[in-house]
Amino acid sequence: MAFNDLISGALTTSGQVRNEPVQARSSERIATLLDAASAVVAEVGIERLTTAMVAERAGASIGTVYRYFPDRIAVLAAMSLRGFERFLRASVENLEATKPTTLDEAITCLIDAAVELHRTEPGFTSIRLSDQIALPEVDGGTASSARIAGPLAAIFVAELGVDGDGLAERLDIALTMADALLVRAFVIDPKGDPAAIEATRALVAGYLAPAGARA
Repeated sequence: MAFNDLISGALTTSGQVRNEPVQARSSERIATLLDAASAVVAEVGIERLTTAMVAERAGASIGTVYRYFPDRIAVLAAMSLRGFERFLRASVENLEATKPTTLDEAITCLIDAAVELHRTEPGFTSIRLSDQIALPEVDGGTASSARIAGPLAAIFVAELGVDGDGLAERLDIALTMADALLVRAFVIDPKGDPAAIEATRALVAGYLAPAGARA
C-alpha cells in the first residue's frame, strides 16, 4: 500500500456546499469564495465571519454566496474540510519525498505538513482553534484524527512493518495531541512558537515510541 493511498482512504469532499461543483467554473467560484472566507477569518476570527463579508471580499453578490453555502456555518465547514484535504496532500508529499523507514520519521512528515499549513494557509489556525466544529463526526475519536488514523495505521503496518495492534487508536490520540499543541504554538506566535513546536514533536514521539516496534 503506497502512502498516496492515504488520500483515498481518508479524504472526504464537503457535504456542506449547497450545489455540487460539477463544472470547472463552479469549482473555481467556490475556491474563490473560500479563499475570501479564509482571508476574513485570518483577520477577524471565525466568530465574526459573515456571509456578507465573504461576498464583499470575493467581489461577489450575496446571492452567489448563498448559491453554494446556506449560511456561515456551511462556509466554515467547507473551509475546515478544505484545510483537511490540504493537510492530507501535504503529508503525502512529505511521506513520498522522505520515504520514512520508522514510525517516528513518518509522524515527523505529518507534523511538518501541519506546521507549514499553519504558517501559510490563511485562517488555518483559527479553524483548528475552533475544535473542528465543522467536520462531520466520526466514531472513535475527533473527526480529522479518527478519519486519518485507520488508513495511516494500515499504511504504516504495510510500509514500515510496525505492529498494528492498537496502532489506529494510538495514532488518533497522538494526532489529537499534536493538533491541539500546534494550535497553541501558533496562537502564541503567528510564525509558530519554536519551543511549543519542538515540545509537540517530543511529546508525540514519546507517546508513540512503544508503537514503533517492528511486528
